[in-house]
Amino acid sequence: MRILVTGASSPLAVGVLRQLLLNSDLELWCGRHRKEVPLADPRLHVIDLDLESDLLGPFSRTRFDMVIHFAGVTHAFDEQQYWHVNLEGTVRLARATRENGCHRFVYISTRCATRGSGAYGESKLAAEQELQKLDWESLLIIRPAEIYGSESNEGIDRMLAVARRWRIIPALFGHSNLLFAPLHVDDFSRIAAELIQQHREGARIETVCGPEDLNGIVLAKRIGKRHRAVLLPLWWPTVAVSLKALHKIGFAIVKPDQLTRLVGEKTGTAASAETRREGVRRFLSHSDS
Repeated sequence: MRILVTGASSPLAVGVLRQLLLNSDLELWCGRHRKEVPLADPRLHVIDLDLESDLLGPFSRTRFDMVIHFAGVTHAFDEQQYWHVNLEGTVRLARATRENGCHRFVYISTRCATRGSGAYGESKLAAEQELQKLDWESLLIIRPAEIYGSESNEGIDRMLAVARRWRIIPALFGHSNLLFAPLHVDDFSRIAAELIQQHREGARIETVCGPEDLNGIVLAKRIGKRHRAVLLPLWWPTVAVSLKALHKIGFAIVKPDQLTRLVGEKTGTAASAETRREGVRRFLSHSDS
């Protein structure tokens, strides 16, 4: 089977690629944009792919059996970038996929894909809806929760890095939607690869979370215990007002939509989602690095 993977240099995609390479029958074409793909295998073919282009080049030269779409914008000061890449780029890719004769599509979305969750989540939701309008033999939408363990500079990984370096950790409270379901990148990679290789017909959506729901205080306590960091309790209403005020005067500590994204509705929780909990580790369990 010949598979095109967009955003193949991202930590999430790399983890899934490693899992897929355990299947000797696969041939993987990795879309590269700005960063190199840090994997070497004779079954991997790296090509340049830009969601903002017409995308006809790779599809005109190669016939694919499946497309796995990781590429997208996750943090941007210009919120139009979310819509330009996450929605318009995804639609452009989907149409090129169908013109290529490929009928299987996998979209890596987010459990923040809800109305009122900010530009990132809403652009991902809009892309999901557009994908479902097309005629696919198989459409799989995967909505992961907060992923950690890839040493990224975002989300929980950033909190872990701050705790390691400064021995302090913000403990957010004061909003009912301040809930996290942390999922280790290795567990996500395994689960996503299993879902992708099931080849079920029709459209399906899978929200994939860690095995437990944690509020901001419990999350901070876990991190503080691991890294001997002091908890700094922060009341959410004060945090939100302060960050918005700083943004207005030119000090953008976080991206404009991140506050809304953090407390917006989610598509599922650890308690409600189909998470395939077998073998999925608890946040900062002894097996985490």
